[in-house]
Amino acid sequence: MKKLLPRPAGNSLTPVIIIVAALAISAAIFFLFTRKHLPSSPPVGATAPVMTPPALKPPPAVAPASPPAPTPKPATSTTPPAAATPKPAGTFGFARPIDLGMQIARALAAGDFAQAAEMAGAGDPDRANAASTVLEKITKGLGFKIGPEDRVQILGQVGEATRMTIPLIKPGETLPSLTMQLDVVRDAKTGWKISQFVLPKELQSAVSSMTPPPASPSGTAPAAAPGAAPVAPPAMKGSPLFAVELEPDALTVAHQFVQALLNQDFVSSRKLTDGTKVPNQKLAGLCIVFEEGAYTLKPSKPLVMTTAGPLNAWVIAQVQSEKLQQATEFGLEMQRVGEGSPWIISGLNLSDLLSSFAKGAGKMGVPYTPIVSNPRGGESLALYYEYDQAELHPRAEKQLEIVAGLLKANPTRKLRIAGHTDAKGADDYNLRLSSARAISVKKKLAALGVSPEQVVTEGLGKTAPISPNQKADGTDDPEGRSRNRRAEIFLDF
Repeated sequence: MKKLLPRPAGNSLTPVIIIVAALAISAAIFFLFTRKHLPSSPPVGATAPVMTPPALKPPPAVAPASPPAPTPKPATSTTPPAAATPKPAGTFGFARPIDLGMQIARALAAGDFAQAAEMAGAGDPDRANAASTVLEKITKGLGFKIGPEDRVQILGQVGEATRMTIPLIKPGETLPSLTMQLDVVRDAKTGWKISQFVLPKELQSAVSSMTPPPASPSGTAPAAAPGAAPVAPPAMKGSPLFAVELEPDALTVAHQFVQALLNQDFVSSRKLTDGTKVPNQKLAGLCIVFEEGAYTLKPSKPLVMTTAGPLNAWVIAQVQSEKLQQATEFGLEMQRVGEGSPWIISGLNLSDLLSSFAKGAGKMGVPYTPIVSNPRGGESLALYYEYDQAELHPRAEKQLEIVAGLLKANPTRKLRIAGHTDAKGADDYNLRLSSARAISVKKKLAALGVSPEQVVTEGLGKTAPISPNQKADGTDDPEGRSRNRRAEIFLDF
């Protein structure tokens, strides 16, 4: 029986082929239709551009529409660049007033008026502009130079302000002879900031040139009143940034006086005092104390004005001595006869200074203070002697060098020397010993170039003690007796 083979199934694939072909045709049509709307592909190795949706066309309007914004160029990085941040204005912070003063001095010496003005303005552009104009006028316009940086120093304290000085060198000179003063106050943000510049009268034109005087009805500028300070620039806010000191104020005069004493410059200190109230022996004694103790003004706060009125002021001078390992102070009473007149020293309170000096000097074998209150009234310089001796102590020789300089500077000046003893010994012996002590001082002055006619001596024995020779219980007081063994110098000029 013949076996039948199966028939090929080709006719069953026809529907499948038709469906596939239809899909392929549809894809081709879609591709051709949308190709023109697709962005071109970047070249190999390039970063893909940032895709942005196509801008919508604006609706039609009567007025012509503004052109569309240009399409941004493809970025070259996947991270867009950060927007530039404005650089903040420079700021300065100062922990100490002296740091601010020195930085101002450096900037001015280097001609960096922008930095100096920025510090002076302390964030106020009006003040900074005014400062730049005046400071540049002082150095470039008037020709003043800034002195050595190590001469920048603190003058003292007035109320809440600390005043410091910047040295100035006049045109044609080589050494500082003027100062520009800065009043600085503490600020929560900057530490310290300038509240005011105080200029000497030689720099008045630097400020006056900024503000022309108002015209009078006739069209001419009125003359300034005698002694009047210049008008502050109109750009200033609050108190004027610049002031002109037509006459030194009380703090400045006090500083000049103390510096003269520290330099043993009796003549300069005498010019700043009222001779009817401050005796010469007190000034000479201060020169001696400062020289022997090697005192200097405290750098952080040398002077403190505790009372400031229009005609009276009180200043505390704070000094220190590394030699004696101590810090102490003394008071200056100041006055003037009227506003605009010069300040002078009318009184000195030396109790703390002399007490501290006596304690410190005693440790070095230098006895007591050179200024004493005389039993007959007034004050005098005192030189001390060992028991039963008329030879001068080495300390006395230094004191007499200062006194000799005063006498030689003016041959018409005279002084009186009184010798003293303690209570031990016979009266006639003590009179001879006290006279010998006075004569020893005269001989030393003569050796230093003083004319003998300028010196008068006398011996008073034990008749004028300045300390008790005995204690309250009647026993001997060696310390009291040692103070009585002395020669006192009265400067009668």
